[in-house]
Amino acid sequence: MMGPMGNNQSSFGHRCLWLIFLILLASCSSSPIVEPVVKKGKIVCDSYIVLDMCVRDLIGDGTVDMIYFTDTREIFMYREGMQETVAQVMSFHQCAVVLSAGMQATTDRILNRENLTLTQELNITKDLISNYFAAKSEIDACNATFDKEKGLASESAEDFYIEEWED
Repeated sequence: MMGPMGNNQSSFGHRCLWLIFLILLASCSSSPIVEPVVKKGKIVCDSYIVLDMCVRDLIGDGTVDMIYFTDTREIFMYREGMQETVAQVMSFHQCAVVLSAGMQATTDRILNRENLTLTQELNITKDLISNYFAAKSEIDACNATFDKEKGLASESAEDFYIEEWED
């Protein structure tokens, strides 16, 4: 028959075995290797003339995948072949278009703007305006179609300014 001391010794023995087991287990394990987090992609936002917009490289390859307005958070230009990918990030403007080769090259330079001179920044702005005006007729035609469908009266910009500013 075991007395009270026998049970304590047995319980103490079990605790020692568990402690030894845990020490052995800890000594066999190695600390986890922490992989550095590589931040993919890049977003650069700025105001160009009257438009506040952002260019975004989603996959970190140094190429702009989408351009969007900061106020509406709608994509208005996207990289060819990336429509499905950028659609997972945010919605498209009703008249979004594929980036032309010229606009693609210009916006790609914006991604590395921290290394640009003032002259290069001004050239980018000039190129953005030039490339935007090249796409403007397609965008205006699309917007006009949606305006007609919504029943909005379309005034030409010239009529608007004449009516508003003549006294």
